[in-house]
Amino acid sequence: MGPVVVLGNAKKSGVKDAVAACRARLEKEFGVVAVDLEGVLDLSQIEAKWALVFGGDGAILSAARRMGDRPLPTLAVNFGRLGFLTEVDARQIDEALDAIRERRFTLKERMRLTASVGEWSYDALNDVVLTGLQSGRVFHVSCRIGGEEAFAYAGDGVVVATPTGSTAYSLAAGGPLLDHDLEAIVITPLCAHTLSQRPLVIPGQQSMEFRLHGREQAGRVVVDGQVSREFGAAERALVRRAERPFVFIRLGLLSYYGRLRRILGWGGGPRYAT
Repeated sequence: MGPVVVLGNAKKSGVKDAVAACRARLEKEFGVVAVDLEGVLDLSQIEAKWALVFGGDGAILSAARRMGDRPLPTLAVNFGRLGFLTEVDARQIDEALDAIRERRFTLKERMRLTASVGEWSYDALNDVVLTGLQSGRVFHVSCRIGGEEAFAYAGDGVVVATPTGSTAYSLAAGGPLLDHDLEAIVITPLCAHTLSQRPLVIPGQQSMEFRLHGREQAGRVVVDGQVSREFGAAERALVRRAERPFVFIRLGLLSYYGRLRRILGWGGGPRYAT
């Protein structure tokens, strides 16, 4: 597989110890280009063949964003509370490294979104959220899809999610689950002020242009819950499919639907009284 860059969240309990425990093996069998547990390394220029991330979903989102348009195949070890994006837990690290060494894995591409306002631009693995600046006030924003005026939202905001992000904020806001292999985008209103506003699934090739509506003066664009930018009435927030997908290393230990059942408790039958 070649040299690896080791990433993670040092604030998560057990991460530093886990990295220390497997570093000698990583050095011997693959070669370690760098170790960054503070989230400060510019990954867009790193000369590694793959990435090993220790942490929760947030650590993966951070790594994916910092890789920019040069995403590395990534294997993630869960040290978070949910870990929906991760592949293995701490007890399976040796088993996972065996599989990597023996090339018993597949590479799974996941579409990303690019959000931009002027020269500001970031890629999102999960979602792009548009909200107002003042909590508790109705936020008004309109959207054009593929150049056509589509709708105007009034509420707390809008979530634009990838299939990967459909199990995150969008799901909590009432959006649908999208199979991760789909090339689609889901637009989910947050606390919509009218019953006519419902989640919308559009083709992944469509572009979206959001602008403030009515007397709205300012809004905020948030990428994967980690970086944000304010935008004003004279600006446009553009969201489109990113040129390059993110790539996960999958070992086949747990399927997508297995993740839904185990982690999100999805698809269970009624609990009948005995």
